[in-house]
This record gives sequence, structure tokens and C-alpha cells, in this order.
Amino acid sequence: MTHTPTLSSDLAYIRDLAEAGENAPLLGGRFLAWWGGLMTLAYTGHFLIATKAVGIGPESLWSLWATVTGLGIIGQFALQAFFPSKPGESSTGNRVQSVVWMSAGFVLFAYFIGVIGQIMFLGGGYTGFYWSVPVVIGLYGLSQFVTGLIAGHGALKFAGLAAFAGTAVAAMMTGTDFVWLAGAGVAFLAVFVPGLMLLRTEPATTV
Repeated sequence: MTHTPTLSSDLAYIRDLAEAGENAPLLGGRFLAWWGGLMTLAYTGHFLIATKAVGIGPESLWSLWATVTGLGIIGQFALQAFFPSKPGESSTGNRVQSVVWMSAGFVLFAYFIGVIGQIMFLGGGYTGFYWSVPVVIGLYGLSQFVTGLIAGHGALKFAGLAAFAGTAVAAMMTGTDFVWLAGAGVAFLAVFVPGLMLLRTEPATTV
């Protein structure tokens, strides 16, 4: 005798599929690892140059950040173009992670446009670059905490809280060269390391 599925069993099946999709692994690990590692090196390099620990003058800072920006953009597009899509991209957690980090990028773009504009057109100093560190760290914290909260990912929530604490430390250090070390530490612990953790949980291929 053939068993005919009932409406309730069909609805239960659909619900299970939906819940499985909502609990899909987060897929932004490669981007977090890339940008977290890059910013860790960039902030460390800025500190070493600013304190003359490597015998390079501060005029090299523009070259450093131009290189970092170029590498960051190239790496971002490469990670998007050459890595195959994976199951779960449309889950709530992955959509939130994508949108919140994209929004953070827009904020940073607007901030640095303003800082550069002040220097070029209003004859302002470079204090805006110092203050960029707590701004950047704060956006790290916001992005990680919101993603972790929506996706139910404890490590990302912890990373967000750690970045919030780092924002206070960076704000206290703003105006000194140690602010760059604060930025490097937070980029490593709150972005790079969680990125590696997410990479370990990603599914292998599209199903």
C-alpha cells in the first residue's frame, strides 16, 4: 500500500528545509581572513614607519596605503571571481553578513574621502587618519556582532565585543603612534582569526 503524504507532513518538510537554509554556514570567511590579514600588516607597517623603526621616512606612508588599497580591491574581486558559489549563500546570516560589511565599506569610503578632501582643499592636518582607527575598529565590531547575533554565531559575537573594547583603547591612543598597534591587534583578533574559523566550517562545494 502506497503512503500518501499529508499536508502536515509536506509543511513539516518545507519547514525543515527552510530551517536548514537559515542555519547554513557563513561563507564570508575568506573575505574576513583576507582583509583582516591585510589590515594587520598595514597597521603594523604604519607603526614601524611612523616610529622610524625600519629606517623609512613618513613620506612612504602614502605608498604603503596606496599599495594596501590596491591589493585589497584586487584580492576582493579575485575572491569573488575565482571561488565557486557554495550552498547557503541566500541564508539570512549570509545575506546579513554581506550587507553589513558592504555598508561598513561605504562608511569608510565616505570617511576617507572627507579626510583627504580636508587636507587637499582646507589645509587640514592628518589627525583624521589617526581617528580613522577607532572608526574602522568600531565598524569591525558592529559588523561582526550584528552578523553573529543574527546567525547565532558565538565566536563572531565575541569578536564584535572585543572590537568594541578595542575601539575604546584606540580612542585613548589616538594622537599617538600606538593607535596603529591597536588597529593591528584588533584586525588580527577580531577579523583575521574569525575569518579562518569560518573557512573551516564552509561546505566543500555547491550541492
